[in-house]
Amino acid sequence: MIMVTYVIGDIHGNFLGLEDVLKKCNFKKSDTLISLGDFCDGGCRTREVIDRLLKIPKLINILGNHDSWAGHWMKTGIELPVWWHQGGMATASSYGFDYKSVPQSHIKFITEALLYYIDDQNRVFVHGGFDPFRPVPEQSIDVLTWDRDLLCSYAPHNIIKGYKHVFVGHTTTQHFGRDYKVENCLVPLTFNNLTAMDTGAGWDGRLSVMDVDTFEFWQSEISANQQNMLKKLEDLKFGSFS
Repeated sequence: MIMVTYVIGDIHGNFLGLEDVLKKCNFKKSDTLISLGDFCDGGCRTREVIDRLLKIPKLINILGNHDSWAGHWMKTGIELPVWWHQGGMATASSYGFDYKSVPQSHIKFITEALLYYIDDQNRVFVHGGFDPFRPVPEQSIDVLTWDRDLLCSYAPHNIIKGYKHVFVGHTTTQHFGRDYKVENCLVPLTFNNLTAMDTGAGWDGRLSVMDVDTFEFWQSEISANQQNMLKKLEDLKFGSFS
């Protein structure tokens, strides 16, 4: 049996998109899935996203900045304004706005997420980025989860030395359509030996999953915004019969 390793971009609570891309790439239990973080916030079905990821035996889960924010609420009930207004309210809604209802397995899932992953072929998987002039293991959580310079400033003009390939999330590829005039910015973008996998699944874009060896990729048919609208329509329909 051929076992495949896939990398998936920022899911952002887009459960329907997650189910869609796993089906499209014919994902099997024997395959490995590397999640680049930000599986929380944006879409209104974060709880279901985490439940689904927990069922994947060979999952490598990397921490995103949104996951840190969401995890803080899950453990304390404190609604950080910056988190609440950048998709956090959608995550809270998936738990009935009650942090005490969050399963301990979900809190553990976030708490135990990796800051980065380097595989046996010296490929790096990280949410944000890193300073290309320093070893990845020496860098701080803030850099690894928040950095955009590696993708936006360095990689388009330089090969990242010391690593075979780098996969990042965090910065949506739509950014390159606005600021760099990339014609097709709604798909994963590769600059030298770096690939950007966040294709806007948490908002109005699509979720992307890629075979790390062949670079073949698959995208969802639905964005989080569309999923959220469907959820609102379902809630209205349910309410009309209550």
